Amino acid sequence: MAPAGKAPDSAVEALNKTIDAAISVIQAVLGLVREAYDDAKKAKEAISKNADANTPSPSSGASSPATWDPPSDFDAFALARDASSLIRAHGTKISLLMINEPFTPSAIGKVIKELDAIVLSLGSAAQHCYGDRYTNHVRQEMARRCMGVLEQTQHLLNAIPRDGRVVPEAQRTGGAGTGTSSRQQSKAMADRGSYTKIGILWGECDGLIGFCNGGVDGYLVKVVNQLAEQLKDEQEELREWGDEEDEDGDGDYADFDDGDVSDSGYDDGEEEDGPQGNNNDATQAMLDALMNTRHIPPDDPNGLRPRLETAIKKIRLVLLLCRAFTKRRLTKPALPSLPAPTPEGQVATRLDGAITALQTTTNLFEDLAAAFYKLNVAEVDAVMSQCFDAAVSVSSQLSRPFVSSGDSSSDPFTEWATKFESEIRVVA
Repeated sequence: MAPAGKAPDSAVEALNKTIDAAISVIQAVLGLVREAYDDAKKAKEAISKNADANTPSPSSGASSPATWDPPSDFDAFALARDASSLIRAHGTKISLLMINEPFTPSAIGKVIKELDAIVLSLGSAAQHCYGDRYTNHVRQEMARRCMGVLEQTQHLLNAIPRDGRVVPEAQRTGGAGTGTSSRQQSKAMADRGSYTKIGILWGECDGLIGFCNGGVDGYLVKVVNQLAEQLKDEQEELREWGDEEDEDGDGDYADFDDGDVSDSGYDDGEEEDGPQGNNNDATQAMLDALMNTRHIPPDDPNGLRPRLETAIKKIRLVLLLCRAFTKRRLTKPALPSLPAPTPEGQVATRLDGAITALQTTTNLFEDLAAAFYKLNVAEVDAVMSQCFDAAVSVSSQLSRPFVSSGDSSSDPFTEWATKFESEIRVVA
């Protein structure tokens, strides 16, 4: 006879076998999802190395209409969203069964067996989120988020007691994070009879569901906005380092209005510091000397300050490009519904190329800041030229509209991009 509060040994043994089998399934699916992640990563790297990113590389998975498979109505987002919702619900059931008396191995085992098919569906969603339909950026993010859900599901299964007893009360709190609010959350969950470690799985599931609800355009807009924020930070850092006062605002590029591009938070309106008195200048000079900071010398023998002004203005111009990108190419009707139903137009491939080029541009502007800090004129000139080339690559890949109007292969953004490419290369 089993001790009080302990499930029969035969039932516990059966449950343990079920747990081991489920973990094996998760590990196998994790391997497939990691392959999808690595495939997308390699495709993105190939695009970044490809001078003409409008031409698909072999790694991008481009297909002809005859080999376009699976059917265009396969929706990886819907499958991943549904699977994540079910995993969240099943995980919650398991967490409750783990802590409530009596411990019922058969009930837990039943829920775990139902998880197997759901886990396989999640892996299928990651595999079928093809780069030439959803973009490789989205494919990689889908795989990353699916891995997070699968790993936390595995952690939950590993936490199921193997001895036939419920989780000890002392182990039921924690795991939902750190800090006062997290401890309060853990206590509240414990008071409701919940196993608080489930909160981590909930977070992963909710993140994947939100990602799927946002769609391809929602995720890419988020990526562009994040890159724009990085550019904004670089611009501010360079301005502060050079003691620059921006008196022109957006006036430098009044012609780059792109019609009525909506303000995405990158209007580049800056608050200007008041003029510094001579005493402040003298104090700053003394501090600079004491701290051995390397600012532009007052006489600027190598002409770094005009280059700095140019860099700051060009970052502003790229920020305008980010704004135009989101409005003119990442919103409907300019952007066709993705996943792409056919390979014509190579929409996903072109978006991959533009996003990759924008990431490269952002990284190069960081390198440019480092060159300024070293007061290395030759390096500044070299990196600045690379920045301009990368920015031109972004606009050139977006210049042609995804959806042509009649026989026209251009739209207002096409003309704007031409002006942008001309202006970005102008060096004062």
